[in-house]
Amino acid sequence: MHHDTFMQLLEHIRDASEETAICDSLLRIAARYGLTHVLCGVLPGQVPAAPAAQAQILFNRWPDEWLLRYFDEGHVHEDPVIHRVLVSCYGFRWSDAIAGAPSPAADRLFGAAREHGLADGVAIPVFTAGGTRGSLSLGGARVELTDRDIAMLEIAAGLAVDSAGSATQHRKTARDLGLTPREYDCLRWTAEGKTDRDIATLTGLAVRTVEDHGASLRRKLNAVNRAHLVTRGFRAGLLR
Repeated sequence: MHHDTFMQLLEHIRDASEETAICDSLLRIAARYGLTHVLCGVLPGQVPAAPAAQAQILFNRWPDEWLLRYFDEGHVHEDPVIHRVLVSCYGFRWSDAIAGAPSPAADRLFGAAREHGLADGVAIPVFTAGGTRGSLSLGGARVELTDRDIAMLEIAAGLAVDSAGSATQHRKTARDLGLTPREYDCLRWTAEGKTDRDIATLTGLAVRTVEDHGASLRRKLNAVNRAHLVTRGFRAGLLR
């Protein structure tokens, strides 16, 4: 996806203030990879009981029948995707989680999901403004994803969660957040998808210095990784 197009779609997510608009905007990006459904919810520190998990849904565009069945039958307890989200900081394909923890229960679970048009998908660990861990899943019947695609979806997912939880948050400036000019430069280049080594070449800084700026940015913006950092920067109005 072209960078300018992606940034425009992110703006739609950032400006969304209702569940329908958030789902519509996110799925405009996801549909390019065969992902046609989205479900996002908050997770406690351990696999939740079904009623509690259902009450923690932030937004969803999931097949209704499968959503009800998933919770009613307690599949959350045996879902290898949920177990992996609880210990991961990066997005991954459902099929990778299943391959990493094969079981008859998982086979039955995802066999049933396929009946509802969810042959595969991607799960992305997300974090609310308060730091609570959640999961955002995107699924579809024919999914085509690269690692780069998943990294782009991580940014979109984090922004969608921020929009769901803080649609009225005020924009801030780099100075308000205590960012130095060099840190702001590193943030902008990170949003362009550049690696630390790329940024070092572009700015004339040492790679270690760029890494230090990245750590400082994550601390100041309360971000857990690079994708979350870009999300927080975009949400704060630092990136356009």
